[in-house]
Amino acid sequence: MSAKQIFEKFNKNKNGKLSLDEFREAVLAFCSIPDEEIAKLFKEIDVDGDGELGAEEFTTCVDKMLKEAFAFCDNDGDGKITTDEFYGAMIALGKDCTEEKCAEIFRSVDADGDGRLSFEEFMTMIIGDL
Repeated sequence: MSAKQIFEKFNKNKNGKLSLDEFREAVLAFCSIPDEEIAKLFKEIDVDGDGELGAEEFTTCVDKMLKEAFAFCDNDGDGKITTDEFYGAMIALGKDCTEEKCAEIFRSVDADGDGRLSFEEFMTMIIGDL
């Protein structure tokens, strides 16, 4: 699922903009963040200041966050994430993930079976099928 598809899924009234409530629902689908942090993030992303997020504002932000998360995991910067890099990133983030569990998650999204995650495979792992 792409950032654009996420936008479309949460744009409930199909007006081409996400309200704060629609944005909140999208954020909470991924993680638990306090409401005041969601409102702060919304204001930061709302570049034109119209009180709603257009598709471009939303997708630009999501794409940037995904690229930053990928780079965090890709320790050697080669454009692929190994199982060891993924496990190391989970530990660095304080996640309760055993090596075996991380390897299982990793294998489930390694579509080409090369033992390394591309950015597209990483997006599948992070975004999933919502």
